Amino acid sequence: MKVHKITGKNMRDALERAQEVHGAAAVVLSQSEASDGIALAVTTTAPSSRSELERMRRRADELFKDVACDDEITTTTGPSEVEERLISHGCTPGFAAAAWQEALSLTDRHPLDAAAEVLGSRPRVAKLPKLPGKTRVIALLGHSGVGKTLSLEKLSARLVRAGRRVHLAGFADERVGATAPLEAHGALLGTKVRIFGLNSEINDLALGAPGPDAVLLDTTGRIESDVERLCALERTLASSGAVLDVQLILGANQHADSWAALFEAASVLPVGGCIVTKLDETRRPATVLEAICEENLPVAFLSAGSDLARDLVRATPEVFADLFLRGRAS
Repeated sequence: MKVHKITGKNMRDALERAQEVHGAAAVVLSQSEASDGIALAVTTTAPSSRSELERMRRRADELFKDVACDDEITTTTGPSEVEERLISHGCTPGFAAAAWQEALSLTDRHPLDAAAEVLGSRPRVAKLPKLPGKTRVIALLGHSGVGKTLSLEKLSARLVRAGRRVHLAGFADERVGATAPLEAHGALLGTKVRIFGLNSEINDLALGAPGPDAVLLDTTGRIESDVERLCALERTLASSGAVLDVQLILGANQHADSWAALFEAASVLPVGGCIVTKLDETRRPATVLEAICEENLPVAFLSAGSDLARDLVRATPEVFADLFLRGRAS
């Protein structure tokens, strides 16, 4: 029999906190006024009999007798509940425990708010400042099927809406029609698209730089070949009017071995950050976020779905906290 005390600024806030900490199965047994708003006594264990229900209600009454009980319950039953929630969303036990212990040290705020603050600050946010007088060549590097081209389409549409001048480019291989989606998107945006075959020379002039604010470069998904070509491009652009910025595309539904292989392969490149995709295809988004934290890799954007206008969101601490604690972005 577990009865937990949850406080909030008002009834709605308390109910939302109860659901966030204890899940949709949380049942309110009783409520009481608290010094900081409203206090609820909740349980996640359905009583098996009327006598057990009465015992739960008596326990709830005991919790409300002393405000200090709130701290007692938070520290004795809260940690395991929050840690279990983090683990269910993909965190390792060690990561979850360390984050919770840091949250407990923030004694001037509600434990759940403290956990959100700690978890939101774990991944770094990538910065994409303007480069006056130069063109940023943003190369999207990742395995086949992780959403590189779709991410390019979303990002290019976002930049165009922001008033940026954008060109598109792509590596081509022997696959027939592989670059057709990119070319179609370029026609839709009314922007130039340059396709580079295996033996094509790629330099700043071939990319149209300097000129546009950004050139978005799609790759083939064949990591070894793509990395080799990007290394050559970096050398070529070293003294030009363009700067190479590699963004890793990480599918949230991928296996950790795939991320590790990409991290290792890309270690020779100027990686500025990453874009996390496929968040709508996993219930454990914290797994990829923890891998990103271990790599100390900044996150630029997060993607869930195929809508070009809505399904690419800028990385923020609030979004990170939601993914860790809720298992989804709000």
